[in-house]
Amino acid sequence: MIRVYVVDDEKLVRRGIIGLIDWEKYDMEVVGDSGSSEEALRFLGEKGADILFSDLEMPGLSGIPFLQQVRQSFPGLQLVVLTMHQEFELIQQALRIGILDYITKAQIEEENVDVFMQGVRKRYLEVQRHCQRRERKVEGETVYVWELPDFYQAQAAAARLEGQGMAYELLNETSFLLPCTVDAVLLKDMAGRFDRERTTLLEIGEISGVPYERLENALATAGKRQLFQDRRPGEYCYAYAFPELLRERGGCAKKEALQFSLEMAFMARDEDYEKGMARIRTAALSAEERVALFYHFDLHWAEFSGKDISRYFEETGHFLWWYQWREWFDEVRGLVLRSIEGTDGELAAMEEIHRAMNYIREHMDRDITLEELLRLTGMSKSHFSRKFKNLTGKTFVTYLNDLRIEAAKKYLRETKQPIYWIAKQVGYADERYFRRIFRERVGDNPKQFRENHQE
Repeated sequence: MIRVYVVDDEKLVRRGIIGLIDWEKYDMEVVGDSGSSEEALRFLGEKGADILFSDLEMPGLSGIPFLQQVRQSFPGLQLVVLTMHQEFELIQQALRIGILDYITKAQIEEENVDVFMQGVRKRYLEVQRHCQRRERKVEGETVYVWELPDFYQAQAAAARLEGQGMAYELLNETSFLLPCTVDAVLLKDMAGRFDRERTTLLEIGEISGVPYERLENALATAGKRQLFQDRRPGEYCYAYAFPELLRERGGCAKKEALQFSLEMAFMARDEDYEKGMARIRTAALSAEERVALFYHFDLHWAEFSGKDISRYFEETGHFLWWYQWREWFDEVRGLVLRSIEGTDGELAAMEEIHRAMNYIREHMDRDITLEELLRLTGMSKSHFSRKFKNLTGKTFVTYLNDLRIEAAKKYLRETKQPIYWIAKQVGYADERYFRRIFRERVGDNPKQFRENHQE
């Protein structure tokens, strides 16, 4: 249990704080409380505690001087500040002293106290582990690391390990370190009873003498990237030699990963596709960067794939591993290939038309002429017009007007901007012409459409 001491000069407030928090839920117990800094220092000197919850305003030695005295006298004691208001300057001083966190007394009565207390517990354990491991090194040639998806599943896993008499250490609040002497078959069976898609059991060899901190850092960086690439459906057990986790692997930059995925050769030719996917697989991207980057890929090929771009984040937001992205890329490519089958010459023409379509989309807010597109693609007027109509089912002018009207509908639904402003944004300098084109295509004039569809 983590021992807690509470200091606040108002007895009723002190009793309220102690009574409102379910300390046992966070593996904590209140071992004492007082209304003065002197009494608190005396108790801490005689009996000690692990975390001090302290008011900033008390009689006697108060506020920042009290925290400084505590930090000097009891360097292992962790501090949490209680304050009536979010006094910025005082809190900044307290943070410089090295507190775990701070909370206003009003917040303790609110629902977010659980999030706050979980954060305090997590940071306290991290500080303790860091201090304990500063000089420690792994013993034995092999260890197991069991990673759980969240704190609550980790608690359940700890109970099972203890029930089986398996020795373990916490690497962090959701990861366990176990020696190679444990029953590996039993451990794998135990891990398999949790969420197999998000639970991971690693067997790491050639680890003897490696500092704990280095192991944890390697798992959080290179290990995380390697597992992202290697993960397979339903497989949660993986074995690596520690030097293998540290080995640098070449990967492409974010801009490069996007650039070659937008080329027709990437989609049309198997060899180019496999080479490109190998590069994308090892790109150094965070989960958020990956989702954002491949949105542009999906948007770029939407004219060919026919996919509903508005469902992109719903489709991909839950992806954890590379194999999920690979399946998604393969699906998009399959849809694109069905719409662009042909000879190399035809594919080259398709690529130029697609470039023209993207150019139109990016510049539809100004005048675009057919001559511009002919210069962009290097095609003759008749060749361009025929290929454009074959691909889109529309002439260039109809395609441009349809894009503009769809954009205008979005502005009308989602903004309160005046009609003349919307007309200009989508490329119509003449508001009356915009109103006429809009009515011809939609059936309502812009004002009627807004009244019927305003979100």
